Amino acid sequence: MKTLLIVGIAFALTMSMDVATAASSTASDTGNAAPASELDEVIVTGTRRQDRTVAESSAPIDVLTGTELANYPSASMLDTLSNLVPSFIVGQNSISDASSFVRSPSLRGLPADEMLVMLNGKRMNRSALVQVYQGGETELAFGSQGPDLNSIPSIAVKSLEILRDGASAQYGSDAIAGVLNYQFRNAPSGFQIDGRYGKYFPKDYSSDGGDGYLAANLGLPLGSQGFVNVSAEWSRNEQTVRNPTRPSALAFAATYPNLAPQLPHYPGPVQQWGTPPSDSVKTFLNSGLKLDNGDQIYFFANYANIQTNESFNYRLPKTVTDSSGNTFTNHPAFNDIYLDPCTSAMTGCPVGGYIQDGHTFNFNSFYPAGFTPRFYGVTQQFFGAVGYKGTNRWGINYDLSGTTAQNSLAVSLKTSINPSLGPLSPTSFYDGKFVQKENNFNLDLSYPWAVSWLASPISLAGGLEWRDENYQQLLGDQASYASGPYASQPLYTCVAGACTPVLALDPKTGKLVQVAASQSTASNGYGGISAAVDASQVSYAGYLDVEADVIPNLTMGLAGRFEHYASFGSTTLGKFQVRYKATDWLALRSTLSTGFHAPTPGQSNVETLSTTFLPGTTTQVQIGTYPVTSVDAKYYGAKALRPEESTNLSGGIVLTPIQDMLVTLDWYSIAVRHRIGISQQFNVTSADIANLPALSYIGAGGTVQYFTNGFDTKTKGTDLVVSYPFQLGNFGHLETALAFNYNLTHVTKYDPKVISLARIDDIEHYAPNRRLNMNVNYVLGPFRAALHENYYGTWRDENDYPGQLFSAKWTTDLDLSYEVFKNVTAAIGGRNIFNAFPDVIANSAKSPIYPQTGGESDGERYPRTGGPFGFNGAFWYVRVSASF
Repeated sequence: MKTLLIVGIAFALTMSMDVATAASSTASDTGNAAPASELDEVIVTGTRRQDRTVAESSAPIDVLTGTELANYPSASMLDTLSNLVPSFIVGQNSISDASSFVRSPSLRGLPADEMLVMLNGKRMNRSALVQVYQGGETELAFGSQGPDLNSIPSIAVKSLEILRDGASAQYGSDAIAGVLNYQFRNAPSGFQIDGRYGKYFPKDYSSDGGDGYLAANLGLPLGSQGFVNVSAEWSRNEQTVRNPTRPSALAFAATYPNLAPQLPHYPGPVQQWGTPPSDSVKTFLNSGLKLDNGDQIYFFANYANIQTNESFNYRLPKTVTDSSGNTFTNHPAFNDIYLDPCTSAMTGCPVGGYIQDGHTFNFNSFYPAGFTPRFYGVTQQFFGAVGYKGTNRWGINYDLSGTTAQNSLAVSLKTSINPSLGPLSPTSFYDGKFVQKENNFNLDLSYPWAVSWLASPISLAGGLEWRDENYQQLLGDQASYASGPYASQPLYTCVAGACTPVLALDPKTGKLVQVAASQSTASNGYGGISAAVDASQVSYAGYLDVEADVIPNLTMGLAGRFEHYASFGSTTLGKFQVRYKATDWLALRSTLSTGFHAPTPGQSNVETLSTTFLPGTTTQVQIGTYPVTSVDAKYYGAKALRPEESTNLSGGIVLTPIQDMLVTLDWYSIAVRHRIGISQQFNVTSADIANLPALSYIGAGGTVQYFTNGFDTKTKGTDLVVSYPFQLGNFGHLETALAFNYNLTHVTKYDPKVISLARIDDIEHYAPNRRLNMNVNYVLGPFRAALHENYYGTWRDENDYPGQLFSAKWTTDLDLSYEVFKNVTAAIGGRNIFNAFPDVIANSAKSPIYPQTGGESDGERYPRTGGPFGFNGAFWYVRVSASF
């Protein structure tokens, strides 16, 4: 496939030498200007007609301009959309394992892999990470595998169309909650460069989180009828810290003042709850070449490299007691390791045992004041597409295209140990790599079929698609997952060569049992990948789409799609849409559709193994997440994953009471069946091993879990969108917009072996059920002021903070810009300028607040998820933009 891309671009460059007709230079790129009127903005998402506007769409659709996306002061596309789109939310993900590197968003309270993302109308690939970390911030996306939107540079975007409707019958798997279709800049001339620097100025904390950003866009002609448009973006974000230190660290510093300067991050908190630091480079190339016959060759590609690292939890080296009498026990990694092994010359001390004496090792020699592991992730994204489109002599429009993509996440750990390796343990580990590869081939055809008795030609469209997905897990360093010689140490006392086991009373059984010292295996904090995976899934599909104005005021459309997957079989989908223009200022619209999300190769084949030991025993046990096709998982009832299926119903009204005003009110209902989750942990017994010898690798006392379909949900909601531009004569121009979303999801059916009551509560209430955005843009000559107001309703995180209802909040953004020279604009602004924070964590029996720090035992003061708008506080910045 990569060869095809190279040949395609080389062919485009070669053909440019023979093209004779000139094309318009800059009219095709509106990336830096809002449309004259949103009512007149022609859309390409949700319909295959070429004359539909936002106001004429049968389904609700929003259009964000490239200017709106590029001017929002964040290098993360996720944070930008979370701020601009009421039904879009993403967690801050502080200390969330690999989920901090690939944050999984939610649209309408549904997971990322129930939201289809397209680049120039082509399906975007998935991230390599299957979301297996469970916390409040990932409850909406737990078990999902969606695309990584953070790889898209904002400056490259011409517009973003957001279809708020099910569209699987039109576009295939995943288009349940909606569709995001990015259109990229295509100007053949011009140069733009943007720079921004800002910092957080939070209440009660020092200024931090320096954020630097530099981006550029360049348009070049390709021959006389083509273009090459290149965008590049660099950003660097520094760590934010929104917590006091742990009370155990305070007690350690008071007990061992000479070691206090060696505490991690001294004199700051020993672990850092906040936004992790990151460096990123993101690029996008968009190109096209028009031939003499009117056909076009096109090529576009996206590459991103994002490096992030985050703090983990602090490991206390010694047991200490503070002045209030609170005792904090040392981390198990700092338990003594006995270095004298039993030998065959000893009586009563078998090989594999250890002598309990004073010859010991302790990781205090590595980290005298304890350690806080630092987790590193490097995300790389490549997406490339090449295609040929045009119109044949019969008037049939065609588009033949191929895409190839690869997303990877390499993870590593520093300032850590593998305790089971003892003094031979390294302190840095490469933990392995996750890889997702995808190849797509598409043929799309359309034809405007003129029928005399209809008010418009029938837009007749159809096409074929072939797709291949591949998921891989690549092994980490052996030390990152090894079970070393000190993992389990049966202890003996020896006198003059005669040894006896060290015994202790088991409080559960009341019997004497042998004492065994144990140390955890694998790199401490995040165990390396120990099981290699290479799994693929091939599918093909065909669709038919018909739309027409039956009478002048009535538009109807019907779409059908057939898809076949090698892994689970076939599915058939349908969609019906209708729009009736009752008057010049009132239209009614409605859609009814079915949808699905096909289980990914990652969900079906993810395999992880971790090793631990039962306390006080010499029994080594394994905890395994197994593919549903494995004999281990099947023994405990695993079945092949089936697609998630949906039924979408929407209805709304469109009002244009006066010129340029647009009011839309839409209601929707999304029922999703057979949603995918992770099963309970099944305990392996000796009887199980006798029945299935393959379980001996897990061993008695170990556990098995797997992905499975486990619950159904129903989402209902309402969207209200109002926009109106005011012309103020000599006093300038004012643009206003309001967007309100009410969204509520209910878990209607569930298997308690798959989903807990806490997660059910988070699915229903982690995303605020009410969101409101208000935008006011004022322009007077070279001066521009933009005011953005956000309302976030109440929310819960039952998984982390049971019983606490977090309050509704308002945040305010302000941007003031001035064109100081021709085409050179300078601006100052702020995000969340009034320093809104989520509620502090409530004191409870499960999560007590320590008076000496004002935080929990792990240092948390604010919810670790950050809630719907984060806990960093006010961000102030300056920016400069120049275009030529």
